[in-house]
Amino acid sequence: MVDVSSKGMAILYHADENCPCPNQSITTNFGVPHFDSGDSFDTVFFNRIGRVCRIDNLTSKVNRIAIQFAEPLFFKPGEQDINDSDVKQRLQAKAQLIVNAKEKTVAKTHAKVKTDNQVKPEAEENARLYSEALARAEERIRSSAEAKVQAEEKLKAEIESRHTSETKLLAEAEKKIRSYAEAKARAEEKAKAETRARAKAEAKAKTEAKLRAKAEKKAETEAEKRAEIEAELREKAELYTEQLAKVKIDTAREIAGIKDRADDTITKIKAEFKANSHQKKSIPKKKTRDKEEKSGEGVLMDKVDKFITDKSRIF
Repeated sequence: MVDVSSKGMAILYHADENCPCPNQSITTNFGVPHFDSGDSFDTVFFNRIGRVCRIDNLTSKVNRIAIQFAEPLFFKPGEQDINDSDVKQRLQAKAQLIVNAKEKTVAKTHAKVKTDNQVKPEAEENARLYSEALARAEERIRSSAEAKVQAEEKLKAEIESRHTSETKLLAEAEKKIRSYAEAKARAEEKAKAETRARAKAEAKAKTEAKLRAKAEKKAETEAEKRAEIEAELREKAELYTEQLAKVKIDTAREIAGIKDRADDTITKIKAEFKANSHQKKSIPKKKTRDKEEKSGEGVLMDKVDKFITDKSRIF
């Protein structure tokens, strides 16, 4: 037996055809030291049925078999508030006591000859029991020493394996940290570039907004001016329309008055001409009067024609 706990144990077995197989049931008989608060201990013997849960091939001749108990022990052998050195000392002291007891028994047997045939078998039985106990103690000590060596080797191998794993994990962690740092640096640089681009875009947008506002204001001002000009033009057009209508009315009235005066004048001239035709004929005087009459009538008609045909005058 190289290891024991409340739930199972490990034993060494020959690596041959008689070696148990995985999941095979095994009945075990073994003893476990039960230490107390004093310097002594008691060996508690157990009979347990277990199942082979693992087989480790240590060498070509030795296998280590892990057995799981169907019923656990009533205490935990590995948790007895005692260190390995104290365990070794107590086991060695127990073995020494057994050896001393055996030597005393042998000395007493040789020093005193008993006549009673019943005493001799008892002494021999005690000696045999002590011898067997000593042999078991020596075997336990040897097994404990071997188990300790194996445990130290196993612990050393586990430490080396853990160190290798930790070194590997540390290298992977450092690699991941470097990758993370590089990714972070790239992300920060990208964020800075995006920030600069965003700031540039915002500045451009602000400039465009200012220009747009200025253009809109200018357009609004021009629209207002255009509206004012259009309103002024409409007012002037209305005024011109009113003046034109008034001028047309006045012109029509004036033309009608001129026509009326012209008709009156013509009628008067004709009447005077008829009246003068019966007077005494005098060639110079007649010519002079006709010329005067003709001159007066021509001037009036010229004025009327000029007034009507004047293109610069607004009707």
